Order: sequence, then structure tokens, then C-alpha cells
Amino acid sequence: MDTAPGDYFVRFLDARKGVPAEQVVKGVITELLDARAGMAVLDVGSGTGDDLLGIAGVVGIGGRAVGVDVSTAMVAEARRRTAEGVPAEFVVGDATRLDFADACFDRVRAERVLMALADPEAAVREMARVVRPGGVVVLSEVDAATVFVNSSDRELVQAIERGFADDLPTPDAGRRLQRMLLATGLTDVRLETTVLQNTVAFLRFLFGNRVSALADEERATAFWEELEQGEREGWLCSGGVCFTAAGYRTTV
Repeated sequence: MDTAPGDYFVRFLDARKGVPAEQVVKGVITELLDARAGMAVLDVGSGTGDDLLGIAGVVGIGGRAVGVDVSTAMVAEARRRTAEGVPAEFVVGDATRLDFADACFDRVRAERVLMALADPEAAVREMARVVRPGGVVVLSEVDAATVFVNSSDRELVQAIERGFADDLPTPDAGRRLQRMLLATGLTDVRLETTVLQNTVAFLRFLFGNRVSALADEERATAFWEELEQGEREGWLCSGGVCFTAAGYRTTV
């Protein structure tokens, strides 16, 4: 499993909380997941654990809330954030080879995970395998090809967008969610789309190193100053499209 320092990714996940549109996506996932008291819920790619800790409060002590992440650093951080007595557990594991029995969870969720996998279909098959009849799998991904930045430096923007997509094993995971869910035999697949409008602070976090690598100091400064102007004046309009899909297990 990955044992590299996870500080950047911890800060990345925490930074997402400051983007209002990200909270809209969280609401969509919560509604589609429909976790209830007494249920068993699995969060694949649980990160810092914040989402699962919220779910643990819903399922209660009569339920089960489990988070799995490939990063040992993330699992350690999630455990650190878990207060004593909260019914949540975090384990290190591979999304494409889940170490759980068939049909042992009522709900399964994965958010911003598939884009980082070379074989996202294998992970979705595993999620479908462990969900019980009557259960649901909810997936949420930003499609890298939909990323947009409202800057007059079009050449730099194109390089940023291209580099962002090229760095991901599966940059088009978002548009493929329905197909992947249906391919596992899940039915009644629903899709919700959310346009994410990012803040300049989050854009700096997301693209800061990339901009510095692509542009000299003067050009990079002009790029960020223009975006900050857009944020002040109300025309920033920079972000991406998030796709959230749910598939239901109706048969054994």
C-alpha cells in the first residue's frame, strides 16, 4: 500500500471544504446514498474520514461505517480525527480488491477515486459485489475534460487543462459512471451533474505548482492577478463539472 506522506492530500481535502459548490456535491451524494440508522456503509477512498464520520452519526451504534483507503497516511489521519466512541473504522485497502465478503454492505460510496485508478471498472465491480440486494452504490467524479479557467491567457489555460488531464490515469471517469455501474448489473441508474465554481484560493492549491512550472514569474503573477480580479468583480467562472451517479442492486 502507499506509504508516502499524505500531507498534501490531507490539505487538499480540507481545502475543498471552502468551496461552496463542493458542499452542493456532498449534498447530492448524501441524498442518493440515503444512509439510515442500522445500515452498514462502506466509503471507498475515505481520505481524511470526514464523510464517513458524518455517516457514522447517521447509522449509529446499531450500524457499521467502514472506510478503506490505499494510503496508510490517510487512514492514520482518519483514525486520528475519529473521536472515542464513534462507530467508524478505517482500514488500508485496494479499491480494486476489496477485502470484504459479498453482499455485506447496504450502501457504498466513492468520491473522486476512479479518476486516480488505471482500472476503474474493476473498482466499480468490487463495489457492486459487496453491496446487498436493495442497496445502492454512489459514485462521484469530476471529468477532467470539463475543467475550465476564465483567463485571457488562453495558451497557459490550455496547458494547465491538458496537464491536469494527462496526470490522471482515468481523466474521463465522470462521463463513464453510468456505463460502469450498468456493466456490473446494477439497475435504475441515476445521474446528477453539478457545475463546480472554484475559488481562487482553491485554484492556487490545485494548479499553483503547475502554473509555476509552465510560466515565468511575470506571466504567472499576471495570471493569478486576473483571476483575483475576476473573483472581486464577480466574473471568475472557473471550475469543472462533477458527475454523481447511483446504481441499485435489485437482485442477488
